[in-house]
Amino acid sequence: MIKQIFISFILLFVVASCKTDNSSLMPNVTGKAGEVVVVMEQGYWDGDPGRIMKNTLSEEVPNLPQAEPMLDIVQIPKSSFSDIFKLHRNIIITRISGNVKKAKIVVKKDVYAKPQIVIYIDAKDTEEFVQLLNNKAVVIRDRIIKKERDRIITNYRKFEEIGISQRLRKFHNLSLNVPVGYTYDLDTNNFVWISHETPYISQGIFVYYYNYNDTSDFDKDNLINTRDVLLKKYVHGPIDNTYMTTEKDLPVSYREFLLNNRYTVEMGGLWKLEGPDFMGGPFISFSTVDEERNRIITVEGYVYSPKYDNRNYIRQLEAILYTLKIIPEDKTKE
Repeated sequence: MIKQIFISFILLFVVASCKTDNSSLMPNVTGKAGEVVVVMEQGYWDGDPGRIMKNTLSEEVPNLPQAEPMLDIVQIPKSSFSDIFKLHRNIIITRISGNVKKAKIVVKKDVYAKPQIVIYIDAKDTEEFVQLLNNKAVVIRDRIIKKERDRIITNYRKFEEIGISQRLRKFHNLSLNVPVGYTYDLDTNNFVWISHETPYISQGIFVYYYNYNDTSDFDKDNLINTRDVLLKKYVHGPIDNTYMTTEKDLPVSYREFLLNNRYTVEMGGLWKLEGPDFMGGPFISFSTVDEERNRIITVEGYVYSPKYDNRNYIRQLEAILYTLKIIPEDKTKE
């Protein structure tokens, strides 16, 4: 009896192990960052369903120096949806058929590869499909963009620049998942500058904090004014008397949301060098309150990419900002 139980246990373990192995053997996704495959018949793509899909997915990314779409679209008919396309990172599969009983949108992950998102959109006719898209197209787009960000965060956590992370925790009581390749440029009592430099592209992160007074500190103008004061003091250009500042001729976006259950303000816009030199690019910032230390913390990412598109570079920085966590007082003493 004991022998039979032991054998059954071994078989159960082998079966469980096989299931785990099958999952781990799933291929990695393919495709470029920010790209989505849309499976839709050409007739519908040329009509209202395709028009709404294209307009929503390709809407212009805000706060960039040149126009860039939120997502790059690869449209194919169902007959072309081969194994090559099934491995793509982001897939939208549409079905418009009288056999569809109820219009619906279903989101699944890791159907053919990992980490993958596959979105199924079903409707019985064009009118029903268009109505569904009018209500949910933006949600679909934002879900794909979030998946893009989650992939970046997962990758950066695997390849984290441990020295930077430890230093931020020890001296500034906060946590960011900064990937390998970034280095410290400046570290003062309340202002940190971290960057990743190549011959043609610069990606940087600022971390700064200051005393919290009241909720008016989060007013848009107050946040911008504080930003400009600190950047003028700490972030200088390659030519004397040049410094980074906020571009005022174009609007700065402002959004309130919860990040890790903390009230947070997101701002996005363009930066420029004030002075005789001309440099500029996009930035994105998150500002929140550290109640225990009575301070406002701002983490900000900026890009300088005069020869290349900016969208994917600013999204990489945005992913880093989303990992912001404040270290509680009791943990800093461990």
